[in-house]
Amino acid sequence: MTLSKSEIKHLVKTFYPYLKNKEVDIFLKMSKYDIYKNKEIIQKSGRTDKNVFLILEGSSRAYSIDENGQERIYHIRSKGYIFGDPRVFSNQVQILNTEAIGETHVLKFDIERLESIGYDNPEIMNMYLNILKEIIQAFSHRIHTFVSMNSEERYLDLVDMNPLYLESTFDKHIASFLGIKPLTLHRIKKKLKVIK
Repeated sequence: MTLSKSEIKHLVKTFYPYLKNKEVDIFLKMSKYDIYKNKEIIQKSGRTDKNVFLILEGSSRAYSIDENGQERIYHIRSKGYIFGDPRVFSNQVQILNTEAIGETHVLKFDIERLESIGYDNPEIMNMYLNILKEIIQAFSHRIHTFVSMNSEERYLDLVDMNPLYLESTFDKHIASFLGIKPLTLHRIKKKLKVIK
């Protein structure tokens, strides 16, 4: 189902309530609306562009493939979050693929263009800075969970932070995201079910 322009505008205003209509219109004008089916690639590795995307509906995951052909999941994000490879902030080649989890609606935009417009528009700059803050918080939290939590605690933290991931993501992806084997995830879930 395609979102209407008014639905898209409403969602952007919901995610960024401090933006006025003028700034929402500026953001929408520089963005491209796309819909992806489950498991469809949204962005491929090897890119050097500066594009990221805002998830309007659905979820997505970012992963790379190691030298053994195994997927390594870096991030899982859902509705209301900006997503992409953090290398867009440098001149490095991007190594992450992003894939839709279920039907996913996104607004793709150039992050450098958003920053550039922000120099002339304080509300757009506020949006840009809030995006950077959210990225820093997400990375900081991810580092914290791997440094200070065991696998069961990381799983419970994920459940607490966003149970939507668990409803819309395969266990093998959740296990990879948590840095554990699928069998370990199965044991954790079984143990927690017995405790309840």
